[in-house]
Amino acid sequence: MKKNSSEANFAALESLVKQVLVKVGENPKRDGLKETPRRVAKAYQELLSGYTKDEKSVIKLFDSNGFHELVTVGNIEFYSLCEHHMLPFFGRVHIGYVPNGKVLGLSKFARIVEIYSRRLQTQENLTKQIFELISKGVSPKGLIVQVEAKHLCVSMRGIKNNGFITKTVLKKGLLKSRRDLLSQFYKDIEKIN
Repeated sequence: MKKNSSEANFAALESLVKQVLVKVGENPKRDGLKETPRRVAKAYQELLSGYTKDEKSVIKLFDSNGFHELVTVGNIEFYSLCEHHMLPFFGRVHIGYVPNGKVLGLSKFARIVEIYSRRLQTQENLTKQIFELISKGVSPKGLIVQVEAKHLCVSMRGIKNNGFITKTVLKKGLLKSRRDLLSQFYKDIEKIN
């Protein structure tokens, strides 16, 4: 049943792409565009695959073995689609946390970012979703999530500013109250860059 539903959705998406081509004055039967509806439908399936994944299943914790200092995971690249124009925005996520008896497997940070970025998003919401899942799933003593991104809806249309970068940050606990930890986080991500 699910497979048939998925196939029907794919066929409907392919049909919509053909309609878009016609509406903008193109001929979907011309050589260069014959396979475009299928390719676009496949691309959207991949770009929006986060809807089919359960983010909570990614949380796998391990004993911290007494480690209770700052852990910084930086330069997690992501690509997403802006929910306002369905144009790409992309950049990097940096995460810092102070364990509270448990640590999250390092690869899981990238999986969390990928699941949420593969949905229609705003950068602010992406930052919040990553922050909330790690906060609830890991219960750290302190947490910071910083997202920096370039938005093609700003570069390609509207104001058309190519140098535009947006940064969003959420923090709590020790990373909000202790300047030394916050300073260490920023030093860590500066070294990574």
